[in-house]
Amino acid sequence: MGAVFNPVFYIFGFVGIASAFIVCGLSGFTVLMALFLVFLAACAAADIEKGIVPDLMAVLIAVLAIIQILINELTVQNIFYYICGALVLSVPMLVVALIIKNGFGGGDIKMMAAAGLFLGLDKTLIAGFIAFLIAGLYGAVLLIQKGKGPKAKIRLAPYLALGCAFSGLFGDVLLLISGIKI
Repeated sequence: MGAVFNPVFYIFGFVGIASAFIVCGLSGFTVLMALFLVFLAACAAADIEKGIVPDLMAVLIAVLAIIQILINELTVQNIFYYICGALVLSVPMLVVALIIKNGFGGGDIKMMAAAGLFLGLDKTLIAGFIAFLIAGLYGAVLLIQKGKGPKAKIRLAPYLALGCAFSGLFGDVLLLISGIKI
């Protein structure tokens, strides 16, 4: 896997681990969050370098999600909440990919399904909002630049990873401040 040797991975991975410990403190959840952020960094770095998101990263994120679900209170409502998180963005992305050629890559879709399973419904919606807002702004910049047209490819995994990381670390605070409860 090329992402392991990419400096972007090391930088984002280190920032992810440090952020997890700073924001979450010392707990078992902090280890899960740090690993989640490292796997997101690997997804972003691989997409930047090779244009693909490795399936292994989606599998590892899904394993973390299952561990988190088992550690938390195991109820039908909680399981439904995390499954909805897995589906809320990945299914629309899949539909777009099936309708529009090169709409979304399969790795992006699998990464979001796994990350949504880890984050749950409300934090996945926050992650999607952040990711698509930043990617859209970048796309607008590409349109303004000379020589770049609407067919320019945007590697989406770095933006999805950023949205997921921010939402994983600060989603609870954002939900508390906004008063939104899903």
